[in-house]
Amino acid sequence: MATVKEISKHKLSGPMVTMSDDHTTNPPMQPIILSMEVDDDDSFESEYRLQIGNQVKYLVISPGTFDRDTLSFPLQSLPRLPYNEEWTVANISRDKTSGDLKTSISNRTLAGVKCQWHHTRVDCLELEKTKQLTAMAFEAVSHSILPITLPSPATMIAKIARFEWELPRIEQETRAYQLLEGYGLAPRFLAHVHENGRIVGFLLEKIEGRSASFQDLSVCETALGKLHELGLVHGDVNRYNFLVTEEGVKLLDFERLRENASPESMSKELENLRAELVDESGRGGGFIFHGDSN
Repeated sequence: MATVKEISKHKLSGPMVTMSDDHTTNPPMQPIILSMEVDDDDSFESEYRLQIGNQVKYLVISPGTFDRDTLSFPLQSLPRLPYNEEWTVANISRDKTSGDLKTSISNRTLAGVKCQWHHTRVDCLELEKTKQLTAMAFEAVSHSILPITLPSPATMIAKIARFEWELPRIEQETRAYQLLEGYGLAPRFLAHVHENGRIVGFLLEKIEGRSASFQDLSVCETALGKLHELGLVHGDVNRYNFLVTEEGVKLLDFERLRENASPESMSKELENLRAELVDESGRGGGFIFHGDSN
């Protein structure tokens, strides 16, 4: 059962103090920000995903607690947190009357992906990020032993829900890869990615190739047609979701995949493909982060 308790009221002052059971032999566990979503206007909560030792915990800072610069680098301004206790989410806010910081912690069970069909699971903390691709996706090397043959060290694509509100997208894609297993239409699904035991993402093989262009219309239509033969509609046929490889066209990003699709929706999607392959706006192309804060 989830529990919530108040643990401290501190004014904003000095660096964060970490806690340790043995102050003489164990170094304090310094939190590392793995991901963050900061509201620029400070109108909504800012969220942080933290690694503390071999655990992942979450921090939520209420609007009006810190200034914008502090929200970007909050660790040194936080009150004392019980890092060695069992909890999942810490909420930080500021009392409007006294100006004191208030901290409450909860040990509620966090949601995870329900579609768990693959036999392999990899701990997210055993993935070494080598390049950030989008907010949720990155290239990584796994320090786990996978029961498949890959070059060593093999770079893979990891995609995870950093926060609970991103889970529906991961759930949808995980289901899509289950439906497409063995058909050769998508990169190989290598493993579920878990965090403290709950499934939050997946690992895919990295395939070399290029994004499709209008010259690839015929082969892209063929690939999309095979998807439609399975009763599926992709839902987002922008050119970056078609990877032209030596082994043919691979489809990517199945967050909007629909099952039991109608013939009308399939026909419309094929019609949209032509326009999407000539679109040079960059929509759907993702972006590269500079730095590791996300």
